[in-house]
Amino acid sequence: MTTPQLPDLARPDAGTTLISEWMVDTPDRQDRAGRALLGEWSELSARFRPEAFLRLSCFAGVDGRVLLCVAQWTSDDAHLAFVREHRAEMVGRIDREIPGIRRPGLVRYRLAHTVVPDDACDDTTDVIVARAESEPASDAARWAEATADRLRTTPPPGMGVAHVFVSADRARGLLYAPVTEANDVAGARLYRLLGAVAGPSAGVDGAGPSGAGSVF
Repeated sequence: MTTPQLPDLARPDAGTTLISEWMVDTPDRQDRAGRALLGEWSELSARFRPEAFLRLSCFAGVDGRVLLCVAQWTSDDAHLAFVREHRAEMVGRIDREIPGIRRPGLVRYRLAHTVVPDDACDDTTDVIVARAESEPASDAARWAEATADRLRTTPPPGMGVAHVFVSADRARGLLYAPVTEANDVAGARLYRLLGAVAGPSAGVDGAGPSGAGSVF
């Protein structure tokens, strides 16, 4: 079985990037929920072939309590149309198998900055994710710019190509960066890629031994 690769978050056809978490509380539930979610999306992608669906990348928090999902679609409208038709049935099946999953909700992001360190290394399946919420909304854009500038000036050791996002409502910022070693980025949490499902134009990537997912 091949190891799934990290997503290309700068791909030009991705009009929207959707990020959310599932709170699952234990490593066993994390594993079971992830496998179930990857299986559902693999089946949906193969059966309905939604051309606007590009990739679902599923990560596990290293504490064993959280699943994180990064989904790429060509547009928000295409994603919304698809989930209106299929989300309830899919989530219902997962909840019957693993009851009690808590879903705070997804956030729709737009890529604001990409930072490529001189010695970037993306040969990893570990990523850090750091979030910022702000009022007024314009502060999120300033946070994103300041974060990108700081990473360009002093990138953490072992950081790969980093992506800084601002939410569609301009109220949140998010940093996503592959890492090959521990770092001290403020507020960052570490996740490990467990599996991915590609859109119908690319086939299906193999899921890792512990599939993972989120509600998309």
